[in-house]
Amino acid sequence: MDKVGYLGHRVSLQGLEANPKDLKSLTDLPFPGSLRSMQSFLGNLNYYSRFIEDYAIYASVLYELREVAFAELEKRSDLRKIMDQNDSIARDNDSPELQHSDEMWVRAHKAFIALKTKIATTPILHHFDETRTPAVIVYAKHDGIYHPVAFANRTLKTKELNYNVTEKEVLALLMWWSASEMV
Repeated sequence: MDKVGYLGHRVSLQGLEANPKDLKSLTDLPFPGSLRSMQSFLGNLNYYSRFIEDYAIYASVLYELREVAFAELEKRSDLRKIMDQNDSIARDNDSPELQHSDEMWVRAHKAFIALKTKIATTPILHHFDETRTPAVIVYAKHDGIYHPVAFANRTLKTKELNYNVTEKEVLALLMWWSASEMV
């Protein structure tokens, strides 16, 4: 037996991966039509957030949506039709379909599609190897050399948005350190 299923994950000699059968239900979802549905989607994704690179960046766009906005979405059938598309919105600046006030929905739809794409292509998180030198990458381009053990992210609080780049990187290291202490 190469892989063992455990709590929505598959554990193997290579590492930990999300169970594709469980992720299928998330990737098949249409754009949520209510705040409760969006919160449910984000809650399910949060369980797998360790597999999703830049999860907080995309999820923060969806967390900004409010009940009032969904009430407006329900009234506008033209906008709802666009939101129900399962691919990215081809945004033309001259497009009469989308008005300037609809920019929030364009960003939300793009974030929703990006998260669904990322959850469908989750990496295998390799087991920690004590014989190798660990590297914490706060921000880097991916060149295929490193294998992720976990992705850690969160949305910055209002005051933290004013931090300079170095302070934000130190904050990321502190977050990683506190998370690794819990393991």
